[in-house]
Amino acid sequence: MKTTAVERRAELLRLYTGLPWQSALRRVEAAAPESLLIPRPDVDQLLLEARLMAALAWRRITTLHPWGIEYVDPRSDRLLIRFEANPVERLDPDETQALDLAEALLPRADEYGDIKGVPGARTHVERGQVMLRVLDTSASVTLLGLDPDEWLRAVDVQDQQMGAYGMTPCHRDLPARWHPAERPYRRPSRRGTAASAWLTSGLLRRVGLIRTLGAPLAVTGWLGHHERGGGERWIIDATFAEGSGATSHRRLMALLAAPGWGLPLASVDEHCACHLPPGYSDQCTTVAAGLAERSGVLEVRAIQRRGDRLNWIQEHRPAIHAAQQQLALSVPAWVDH
Repeated sequence: MKTTAVERRAELLRLYTGLPWQSALRRVEAAAPESLLIPRPDVDQLLLEARLMAALAWRRITTLHPWGIEYVDPRSDRLLIRFEANPVERLDPDETQALDLAEALLPRADEYGDIKGVPGARTHVERGQVMLRVLDTSASVTLLGLDPDEWLRAVDVQDQQMGAYGMTPCHRDLPARWHPAERPYRRPSRRGTAASAWLTSGLLRRVGLIRTLGAPLAVTGWLGHHERGGGERWIIDATFAEGSGATSHRRLMALLAAPGWGLPLASVDEHCACHLPPGYSDQCTTVAAGLAERSGVLEVRAIQRRGDRLNWIQEHRPAIHAAQQQLALSVPAWVDH
């Protein structure tokens, strides 16, 4: 049980970000007592993180952690993301974390000029780490957990493969300048992704909270329709194993909106099925909207696997399920008071 104020702050930081305990404790000890440990970055960094989250939200590989992210380390001027090593279940023996990330993140233009990946993003190996930066800005994300040599090979493989599909690798054709296909994304309008960047970046910086729902069996995210006011609706489907107790989705939303730690959000709708017997409904849906006229809506669909459905997973994927069980983050009792 954490008893000191420093320990309780470190425990919360770990809960929000997934940081290992010692790393979270060092961050808190080095920070001023009332400082924000999950700061909001500048506009360019917000936009990069929003686009990065959109690229990561529907992974093509099977990962243990939500979106394959072990933890994030948010700073005011940058973000560090630690990815797990490799897929836990490979349908293709050649699948790797690096290959999937290279496909998802690097900007490539299709035959219609639409960009896949993060517009303006360029990656470099700096001091043994893979860095993703956006041209003409100070925005950056450090991709931890990737072997630099494997990353460079993965980029080459994906460039060749995407080229065979008729895609233009913007990052390779113009490594130091914006490609003509990327330029429309250089100065985004005040609608859509730009209007909701505070929400999407904020979710990425608090990715550890997804694990408070229980053992994450699968987590995906996707964009729904645009909301009135120009913002986007972000939908997160989180399928987890029962065990964290009923209404864990309410605790998730409370943590997500907690002053000093969360985001300027308020729940506006809820459909809770926790009180229903198994078999009636396994999904609880909560919708939250931005406060103070902030554009953007978050919809969390917490899908609980129990009974026969959970038994099937345990029987057919025992090793993966056992590993996933270790990922659930319990919420200390004092958080509820």
